[in-house]
Amino acid sequence: MQHHLSINIILFVATIITLMTGCTGRVETNQTQQPQDTIYTQKAAMMVYDYDPVRALQIVDSAVIVGNLSDWRADKNRARIYSQTRTGERFDSLMHWTAGARLDSAKAIGERLLKYDSVMNSLEEQQDVLEILAYTARWQNDSIAWLQRSQQLVEVCRGQGAETEALRNEAEVGAALCCLGRQTEGMARLDSVIDQLQAKAYPYPPLEEFGEAFRFNELDALIIALKRKIGVMTATGQVAEVVPLARRIVTLLDDYKQHPERYHDGTYREPPADRREDYIRFYRSQAENFIAAAYTALGQTDDMNATFERLENIIIDAEAREHHARYRALEHQLQRQVAESRSRQMTTIAIAAVALLLFTLLFAFYVYAKNRIINMKNRGLVKLIDEAIRYKERYEQLHQLAQAHSTDSNQSVSGIVDLKALSSEALFQYLCNDIREKRLYLDPLFDRQVVCDRYQLTAARVGSAFAQGSDYDSVADFVRDCRLEHACVLLKTTDMKIADVAAASGFSRATTFNHDFKTRYNLTPSEYRRK
Repeated sequence: MQHHLSINIILFVATIITLMTGCTGRVETNQTQQPQDTIYTQKAAMMVYDYDPVRALQIVDSAVIVGNLSDWRADKNRARIYSQTRTGERFDSLMHWTAGARLDSAKAIGERLLKYDSVMNSLEEQQDVLEILAYTARWQNDSIAWLQRSQQLVEVCRGQGAETEALRNEAEVGAALCCLGRQTEGMARLDSVIDQLQAKAYPYPPLEEFGEAFRFNELDALIIALKRKIGVMTATGQVAEVVPLARRIVTLLDDYKQHPERYHDGTYREPPADRREDYIRFYRSQAENFIAAAYTALGQTDDMNATFERLENIIIDAEAREHHARYRALEHQLQRQVAESRSRQMTTIAIAAVALLLFTLLFAFYVYAKNRIINMKNRGLVKLIDEAIRYKERYEQLHQLAQAHSTDSNQSVSGIVDLKALSSEALFQYLCNDIREKRLYLDPLFDRQVVCDRYQLTAARVGSAFAQGSDYDSVADFVRDCRLEHACVLLKTTDMKIADVAAASGFSRATTFNHDFKTRYNLTPSEYRRK
């Protein structure tokens, strides 16, 4: 009965929930979800990946789930996050990766993507993947792969007519050649790239009347080419030539900061207005580091100290802007959550109120039905317990009469039973009858040792009598059974307190009595008395 009632309740609740869910679903299908309705987009991930790669990965995974991003594009974004985040070491620590595992993953994903039809059939997609592979190879100090991927990039960029991108990657080719020991060839490549990009900016600084020849894309490519040449010169000990190149980078950045509109070209490399300062600060700090290292190598202490002071100011400004950016991001997130919460508040409250009312009614009905079932079961248990005790008493009386004849032959002249001559079954019956008749079990100290001493038997003989001659495993089990049966009588025929019943039945502690009673009869003493 209880089983069927539980099933009915579950089915009823499931039906109500299904109806409520169905109604809600029909309302929501009137609105088609648009990509802008969610923060889980590729653009959102790429806006935070350089300083919060873990969050970027979460956004990418969610974008795939909601259908805003295909699997292979998600892989491309993951590879870019792995290889190009600025917080690589912290990222490795958060992901519990070993050193190099992040870049190995980026390389594996990139090489796999190159075999996709969607990448093979698109020069633009090939460019994205090859840029990731080239960047990864450079950070892994794999100069051969760096050179190979950069040469492929030059061909792909020229195939699209993107000459500035081709020059950017020509600089990578030159730097890779220098790392492979082909110094003359590599430096010639770097100088050629720098000359071509600087020619677009002549006369410097760029003036509006010279048109759009030198915009942000060219500025960024020139800065990268200058950085690669500085890196080669630093590695070969040509520190004296580092300072003017690094100062050239600082000058470009200063002009970009003063006239950002002059450089605006709408390319994907150009940072948005709210990230422009981060871009400038990042490359300025690198340039100042190059200058400081050069002055240190040249022994120019005053210039070195002045450079370090500028670097310190850059770092302080960077920290302040980072904290401000994080605050703004949290503020925007909070505002969005509040707005979403308000838009769903009334519906949620209504659904919650109806659900609470239904579940309250169901729970009250369930408790009532369950208590009714428990009461019926307990009454049945009490009846079974009483019948079992009566049948047991009757059985022991009949068994005692049946054993009377067999014990006569073992009696001595004085009429005392020779216990040592009895079988295990006969000895148990004798001990059982004597203990029950004299109610020896009511003594809390009554145990096997008392039996041994009282009947002058060994512990082994007593243990054998109970283990082989009865259904009990030990004297303790038999004594506990006797005490519990005696307690049942007291509970049924007296108004004694539970603790007093326990003491009167031979239990030294009421907690032991409650535990043993519940284990034996599946009812507490109080429940037994009520039923």
